[in-house]
Amino acid sequence: MATIQRLQEEFAAELATLRGRVDALEAETAELRAQQFSTTTKLRGQVDGNLVAPFGETTIQIGGGNTGIDVDTDENLAFTARARLNFDSSFTGDDRLRVRLQAGDNDFSIMNFAGGLANASGTGNLDVVIDDFYYSFGVGDNLDFIVAANSIQTDDFVVSTIVPFDGPGVADPSGPVLYDFDMGGGGFAFGGSAALGDNFVIDAGYSADNGEDGSNDPRDGIAGAASQSYIVQGSYISDGLIDAAVAYMRGNGDGDRNFTDTFAGLLNLDFGQFFVAGTAAWSDNGDDDDFHWMAGAGIEDIFFEGSTLGAYYADLPDYSDRRDPSMFEVYLGVPVNEFLTITPAVIYGDLDTGTLADPGDGSQWYGALRATFSF
Repeated sequence: MATIQRLQEEFAAELATLRGRVDALEAETAELRAQQFSTTTKLRGQVDGNLVAPFGETTIQIGGGNTGIDVDTDENLAFTARARLNFDSSFTGDDRLRVRLQAGDNDFSIMNFAGGLANASGTGNLDVVIDDFYYSFGVGDNLDFIVAANSIQTDDFVVSTIVPFDGPGVADPSGPVLYDFDMGGGGFAFGGSAALGDNFVIDAGYSADNGEDGSNDPRDGIAGAASQSYIVQGSYISDGLIDAAVAYMRGNGDGDRNFTDTFAGLLNLDFGQFFVAGTAAWSDNGDDDDFHWMAGAGIEDIFFEGSTLGAYYADLPDYSDRRDPSMFEVYLGVPVNEFLTITPAVIYGDLDTGTLADPGDGSQWYGALRATFSF
């Protein structure tokens, strides 16, 4: 006891300091518990701002001939933005309930010759909507399932879209666009993924629209929806040179077309800091068919740590017998810090702008600058 008393007297200042720190930590912990948002839910947000400047002249061919109209676009500077708030909840540690709030303006008319912007689509007029509402969960070590109420389609069911342009690319066709061509659904959805060993994955999914075709027939429901989509994809995903996938997609009830079948292959060759990637797809709607593809390459950590320089060309899908639409993009993603990424890009688009009765073509160069804030 004498030894303990002597030690207490010798370290009295240190013990007092520790006691103060413990008291402060207890007070902070009590405050955090009182003010915490949720014990099961995390808030994740992302804001994308796009500054787009068409340059040069827009050339529009009228009547399918050689007659063209040049329109000066140097003053058509535009800005579009999208904001997302993701509320992610987990109850077992192997599941996720996501509710996403989204607001943004419609971007397609800003860069229509190049297929629109990847991170700017929204509700229009900055209305806030529930964009994602789904629950995903695992069963055992090799099975994962997802059930959604809205906004889940095609590539949302797959573990990987293989090509590295998906995400870093500024233009929407970097997606890649084969997942979106003539697909339906977008309402109720369910799907799953099965891992076969360490590298093989089988994905499958079904999506329906709101469950009625405009007739308000009470017999219409999930299986009788006017617009539906299906996808099955098999993927080989490695930590080495090759990532590859084959996919089959079917879209029902898109406008005047009853269905579209799409067969696709995707490939990425990763050589470390350098990659080469592309896709090839064939789509058929029963009356017409089209072969479309994309290919490109990229270099990581080229100028700054974490940066990505990418370039790709996309022959876009189209059932028209006229010139195939296409686009080209070069982008450089620069992470300023863990919260902000700046991506400048140069984009060229050459798309059909007319109809079969009044054909026309248009082309345009764009300079784009995207800022992505994540928190």
